Formats: sequence, structure tokens, C-alpha cells
Amino acid sequence: MTTKKPHPILRVLLPPVQTPKHREDRLKAIASALQTIALAVVGVGLITPLFSPPSHLVPGTAALALIVALGIETLSLLFLLYIPYTPKEED
Repeated sequence: MTTKKPHPILRVLLPPVQTPKHREDRLKAIASALQTIALAVVGVGLITPLFSPPSHLVPGTAALALIVALGIETLSLLFLLYIPYTPKEED
């Protein structure tokens, strides 16, 4: 049996074959980006108003920032759940 090679243009357009390590790295990168966004939401919605005059800290806005950050952090943890765990033998 002979496998057909894809057209050269298709080779450029199609992504390369993913190995499990590539998939793991991409999932970790997405989770890391989501964690950074969650930290930014907490910083902008909660920490920054603490350093402003007292009238700028609105409890509803702070609570909303914490809820949004918690949701984004949960989403990042869900991405990490898709990384398969393969136990390695200890020496």
C-alpha cells in the first residue's frame, strides 16, 4: 500500500500531526493565559480600587470581579484536566 502525499499547498495549510506532548504544551499554555487573565481581573476590579479614594471601591463591582475571576480560573483548571496523567516508574 502506498500512502498519497498531500498536495504541497495543503501541507502548508494543514497543521502538523500533534503528538501527546504538543497537545499537553498547548493545553498548559491556554490554562496559563486564562490564569493570567483571571489575575488581571482581580487586579483591576479589586486591588486597584483599594489604592484609590474610598468612594471608588464599589462592593458590587468588587464581587463581580471576584466572580468573573473565579469563573476564568475554573475554566483554566478544566483545560488542565484534559492533560492525561501517565505515572512514571520511580527509581
